[in-house]
Order: sequence, then structure tokens, then C-alpha cells
Amino acid sequence: MGNVKVDLRILKTRKAIKESFLKLIQTKGYERITVQDIANEAVINRNTFYLHYVDKPDLMEKLCQESVEKLNVCLSMEIDDIHEADRGVFIAILRNMFEIIEDNIVFFRVMLTQNCHPNFSAHLKEAFKTFILSGIGDNKHDKKIKIGIEYIISGLVGVICLWIVNPEDYLVDEIIDQLSEIHFKNVLDLLKNM
Repeated sequence: MGNVKVDLRILKTRKAIKESFLKLIQTKGYERITVQDIANEAVINRNTFYLHYVDKPDLMEKLCQESVEKLNVCLSMEIDDIHEADRGVFIAILRNMFEIIEDNIVFFRVMLTQNCHPNFSAHLKEAFKTFILSGIGDNKHDKKIKIGIEYIISGLVGVICLWIVNPEDYLVDEIIDQLSEIHFKNVLDLLKNM
């Protein structure tokens, strides 16, 4: 009963809208795009667009939320005992995260390099922070934990941006290996102090 099937036509239409929107951002820039432009590029009429989205900012916000939610799913791997966490779990989380970004590389590249969403990287950082802080209970206001989380997340988002802008210069496996070497002990220490 919990499985609600979405009509294939709806999925195809939303995909066409998303792809058209991202293509137009790259050619015209976010500010110059109209709903009519998106509809024309997606080969739909404006009314069809409005069946799915309120307006252009609503489309942008929903695409951002969808992408951040996909990333949060890969971060939600549970660790029963933080003292038994190993580097392999950390590497698996990073690998899942980079795979999700790679599957949506056009979206992330457009959002992080075309300046179309005023603060997408800040939005991404906030989503990571909210997710992590939701799991630490009463320690949310501990200054040491907040500083540590901010430092780690800022570095992670910075590396994601670096890779997205220059994917040919950085192999994902090398990035994951270096991030796990740099941050695994820091993350483990931070979580143990909660």
C-alpha cells in the first residue's frame, strides 16, 4: 500500500523540464530564462509546466531539495557503535556521495559554476550541517562540535566544487582516499566527544 506509482508521463515531463532548465541556464543564464523558454525547450506548453511547478524559483528550489535529499540518503548509513567505526565505512559514505553527484553532474556543475542559485554551496553546507546536527542530540550547541562540523563540511563542499569544475584533473578514488586520510580521524574524534 505504501508504494505509490508515479505515472511515467509525469516522470518524463519533469525530466524534460529539468534538462531544459539546466540547458537554458548554461546558454542564457538563470535571470534571463522565462517559463515560456523552459516550456519551449521541453516541448510542452506553459500550462503543463504550471501543473508541476509554481514558477521558475519553485523549480529551482525543488531541484536543489531533490539533490540534497539524495545526498542525505547516502550519509544516513548507521553506525551502531562509534568506537567500532572504521575507515571503510567512511570511505563507503564518501563513495556513495560522489556517485550521487556524478549521476547528477550536470545539475551540480550548473549550480556550482553558473552562479544561478545565489548560494547553492551554502545551501549544500547547511543541508549537511542540519543532517549531522539532527543526530547529535543535546550537543548541538557545543562550540567545539559546531566549529569541527563547520570546518569538515566546508572542506568537503570545497573539494566537491574543485572536482566538479575540473573532473579531468581529479580522480574520484584519489579524492576519496585523501579525504578519508585527512578527515576520518577528525570525524571519529568529533563524534566520540558527543
